[in-house]
Amino acid sequence: MRTPAPVQGVLRHAHHRPTARTALLAAGVAALLVSGLTAPAAAAEPAPAPSTASAALTPASGLLFGAFVATGSSANVDDAVAAFEHTVGRKLDVQRVYRRWGDDLRAGGVASAVARGRTPAVSVASKRADGTAVSWASIARGDHDAAIAAQATTVAGLGVPIFLTFQHEPDYATGYGTPEEYRAAWRHYVEVFRERGVRNVVWTWIVTPAAFATGSTRPTADALYPGDDVVDWVGLDVYNWSGCNPGGPTSWSPVASQSAAARTFAQAHGKPVMVAEWGSVEDPADPQRKAGWLRDAMATWTAWPEVKAVLYFHQQGSCPWWVDSSPASLAAFTEIAARPAARTRASAFLDVSTTHGSAPLTVTLDASRSSGAGHVAGAGVASWTLDRGDGTPVLTGTGTPLATLTHTYAAGTWNPRLTVTDAGGRAVTDAVTLRAAPAPTVTVYAKDVTTTGATSQALVDPHGYAGTVQVEWGTSTAYGTRGAVVSVPAVSYMRTVNQPLTGLAPGTTYHVRTTTITPAGTTVTTSSFETAGRPTSSRQYTSGTTPTSTSFGAQVHPHRLATTAWFEWGPTTALGSRSPVTDVAALTYEKTVTSGVVDGLAPGTTTYYRVVAQNAAGTFVGPVLSVRTPRLP
Repeated sequence: MRTPAPVQGVLRHAHHRPTARTALLAAGVAALLVSGLTAPAAAAEPAPAPSTASAALTPASGLLFGAFVATGSSANVDDAVAAFEHTVGRKLDVQRVYRRWGDDLRAGGVASAVARGRTPAVSVASKRADGTAVSWASIARGDHDAAIAAQATTVAGLGVPIFLTFQHEPDYATGYGTPEEYRAAWRHYVEVFRERGVRNVVWTWIVTPAAFATGSTRPTADALYPGDDVVDWVGLDVYNWSGCNPGGPTSWSPVASQSAAARTFAQAHGKPVMVAEWGSVEDPADPQRKAGWLRDAMATWTAWPEVKAVLYFHQQGSCPWWVDSSPASLAAFTEIAARPAARTRASAFLDVSTTHGSAPLTVTLDASRSSGAGHVAGAGVASWTLDRGDGTPVLTGTGTPLATLTHTYAAGTWNPRLTVTDAGGRAVTDAVTLRAAPAPTVTVYAKDVTTTGATSQALVDPHGYAGTVQVEWGTSTAYGTRGAVVSVPAVSYMRTVNQPLTGLAPGTTYHVRTTTITPAGTTVTTSSFETAGRPTSSRQYTSGTTPTSTSFGAQVHPHRLATTAWFEWGPTTALGSRSPVTDVAALTYEKTVTSGVVDGLAPGTTTYYRVVAQNAAGTFVGPVLSVRTPRLP
């Protein structure tokens, strides 16, 4: 509900609302569209029993506390969420993730959320990364079943219950189809998952307050609701706009007044409520007003037993929704995040000072803000273990886990893991990935070598750091020619850096020095290559000489060009005879060439010979040598 920036797969909407972020859900009946029938707006019979996944994620009392966290200035979503948790002093129960149609549903923070012990709340939009829409009618018809099946396989492979939404905020989604087509698409999407035995999904249907507003021109909740049999939770996105966006609401709006109708709807359908997004702007005239709004919102959520999860939207969208938009707002958010009603789970929280740095990497590990279910940070823990992930002894203890532990990691990727068991016997884990970066790894090759040019190709792994590469070259190790400084992004895989080398001399050896610099160190790589040129020969010889025959041989270097070679011989230095031509491939090293047996020589006489080789760059004519046949006995 805020036109988010294109970060972490979040999509933008032309209006003040965001388009579908990403959602996964659907099961149903494409026949609804084929026959022209429409699905019922609301189930007439009692709601079905909650799914096993839904039951697993539904707290008996209180609620799950989570957020969507924009990448912002962080290197990636994982670092952004970790920094957010460090700031607010707790582990998120739920992490909101937005994906487009065709995106990898493990990426974008989903798999890492699972590793960190958070429950992903994934929205899958029916829009591709290139901006093209996937119509609801085509999904309902089964045109995209292979893609949905692939998504189902990915989700099942996560191995934990997750919240999944197909096309969230359909009341603001335009260009995809009608409400009837939306319902049919949702149902078919869910059906494909269920046909494949995927049972770890909590199907979460998310709309905005506009869907419940009297007199709204947008599709109503009743028109969009897919049915109780394919919806586990009802979700709502609630914002206090207060005039921050042209054309949007101008009043200061408490969440209770915006959410009451949605609550009544969820009660009627027997569904838990997820506040899938919520946020407020600041009041320039009252620096405490947003803080008060946050506290009032949490008081409302915790007073309504139907509300089982609240996920703040920490991002600059149509308006600045940031939690830390002011010290007062951050203090209020940290306060409500610490309330017992928002701590319904046992939490293993391994807070690390850094996840990436130069080796040897010294890291501070802090597990003290872990907690048992229903307890504040640091309380309710019966026992804990910390495996630092590098083969050093596992640490164990009882009560509050250790507050700070400084540990130094050698170069490599390491996965420290914290396991916490609370007084109720619930064991939870948190696993962090640390990268201790060595100096960059560099391999250099010469390619596309011609008589006058080449490309020096460097394969550079900067091990997660941004860096630079510069190439020098020349006919000696003094080099003399220097290329431009090329930037390499902060990645953890090989990047290709090409430096064109021009104006070279044919058949000449060139020396290359490549200097790669990152914060982790400097790597200097030296190499050499030879430009293409006319062939040469380092050696001519004879073998198997008898009184009447011999064989001529030579080592021929083709210098990167397809070459032909032959031998000329005769009784005088004028030669006169010629062997068949031998083809030599465009190699970078010498190749042995022979004439075969040459018969008809006279015993006790001298035969003169030489090798001749030719390619596109020129002809090599070897020196004339001689061989004397032995006399007959």
